[in-house]
Parts: sequence; structure tokens; C-alpha cells
Amino acid sequence: MNDLLEKYWNGQTTLEEEQELRNYFSSENVIPDHEVYRSVFNTFELEQVMEEGSFDAFAKVKQKQAQDNKFHKNTWKGLAIAAGFALLMTVGGNYYNEQYKPDLGTYETPEEARAAAMDMLELVSSKFNKGRRNMSPINTLDHKTAAVFNLK
Repeated sequence: MNDLLEKYWNGQTTLEEEQELRNYFSSENVIPDHEVYRSVFNTFELEQVMEEGSFDAFAKVKQKQAQDNKFHKNTWKGLAIAAGFALLMTVGGNYYNEQYKPDLGTYETPEEARAAAMDMLELVSSKFNKGRRNMSPINTLDHKTAAVFNLK
């Protein structure tokens, strides 16, 4: 059997000898030294069992393309759902703002509007001046540190 295997690996066997090798490796009488070659010859046997036309050389490629298409479909579905949710939030937010707009009031005459504006400006001015009064200790500290370090 070793001589026949040697001929096979050198590519010098006939079809009958190759059939003899296939029969040998499909039997239960394979010696332990030849067990490593059993899978090679069983592969040939499996090829013969396959019907012509049932073998698809691009099966893995098709499967990968199907997975990619499924991924892209799911991605687009997710984006569509997110866009719909964003649209819903925008429309709902605008509806809510329209429903609960505070009434800011209007004035009948320009004089009333001017008086209200002047009142608001006086309020802002008083708050600003109060803040400036709170800054006076910092200004004092600034002048004293400038004198110590001869910055002026």
C-alpha cells in the first residue's frame, strides 16, 4: 500500500489504482500510519456523492451578500425610525410652544410702550449699579497691590 501511495503522490497512478486507494481508505482496515490520509480520500468520495448542479461555488459569497444586504436594510430601518422620531419631537415641540406662549401684552400708544421700556431699563440699571458697588473692595485691593508692586 505504501508503494501505491507513493505512486499516487507522484501522480503516476491509474484510475483503477486510485479506486483501489479510495476503497482502502473507506474500509475499516486502514493501518494507523495511513490514518492521516483518510480525510483526503474521503473528500473524493464525498465529491462523487454530490449531484451535478447541486454544488454552488458562490454559496459563501451569496451568503455574505445576503448578510450585508440584511445589515444595510436594518441600518436604513433604524435611520428611518430615528428620523421619524426626530420629526415627531419637532412637531410636538412646536405644537407645545404654540399652545403655551405667554401673553407678553401690547401697548395701545407709543408713550405707554416707552414708559414700560424706561421702567425696565431703570430696573436693569439698578441691578447693574448694585453689582458695581459689590466690586468696590476688589477695586481697592487692585489699587493697593499695584502700589506695592509698582505696576503704575
